[in-house]
Amino acid sequence: MVVVSRSDVRRNRLIFFLALILSVFAIANIVTRLSGVSDAMRPILILIGALAGLALILSLLQLYGYPNRSKVLIFQSNEDMVVATNALHEGFKFRFLRDILGDNMTSLTDEDRAHWKALEADGFYATLRVRNVRKLILVRLCTMIFDDVFVADASNRWEHHDSARTAEPSFSKREMPRLTSWKSST
Repeated sequence: MVVVSRSDVRRNRLIFFLALILSVFAIANIVTRLSGVSDAMRPILILIGALAGLALILSLLQLYGYPNRSKVLIFQSNEDMVVATNALHEGFKFRFLRDILGDNMTSLTDEDRAHWKALEADGFYATLRVRNVRKLILVRLCTMIFDDVFVADASNRWEHHDSARTAEPSFSKREMPRLTSWKSST
């Protein structure tokens, strides 16, 4: 498995976007000039057009497959914290947390899943419960592996740590994620 840094992913997206623009211009230029060139130059232009078409298709596929920002919600109660995320397909991140936190992590029971089921309407899935771990440690670990970390304490105060540019954001904002199904009574 290859883990690409966030800045490399951003650079790659820019390169794919530029390749898309250049290939569209190349195809348009070839289509307008194809009828006016000599017979010897026509196969070369067709080859260049085919390569530009291939670059166009590959760039579109790469831009379509570009990963979304991974977000994690941490709900803190007395000594437990529930972690919900929108990036279930990135299981290696949870294995990393499991390896570090070890016995302090447990999976959710069926009752817990039913309680947190309302988050699924917003694309978040409650995945694990953490016990007897300091909030600071869990937040620090999550900022290292997720792009956005939202933390809600027992009195429904929210913190947002934006770690898309750096793994150690120096400040947090008091904002809540866009949750349509969230009730402050949960």
